[in-house]
Amino acid sequence: METLLLKCGEIAYRDYLQRANNYIDRFSEEERKKLKWKPFDREKAIIATVVSVLKPGKTNQASISDNQWISSETAESVEDLQKLVSFLEDLLGLKKDDASS
Repeated sequence: METLLLKCGEIAYRDYLQRANNYIDRFSEEERKKLKWKPFDREKAIIATVVSVLKPGKTNQASISDNQWISSETAESVEDLQKLVSFLEDLLGLKKDDASS
């Protein structure tokens, strides 16, 4: 999920995402080991950094809901988001079947 959000962030919040990347990259590998970062913790930290600028004191979920992480612009631009939406539509039976039209 973090990878998908970062792809959306590249469209919606390119400048903030670049600044967040620069900040997180300042932590050395040794520091990351001390912090016991697991796979995808770097991505989570980048997202959380952008969220703290967009919605100070709010959760990631609030920012994703209230901001432009998922929008018509990101839906048009991020192929992985298109695939996820299509999968969910199929799963939930929300896609119109062309044969029944």
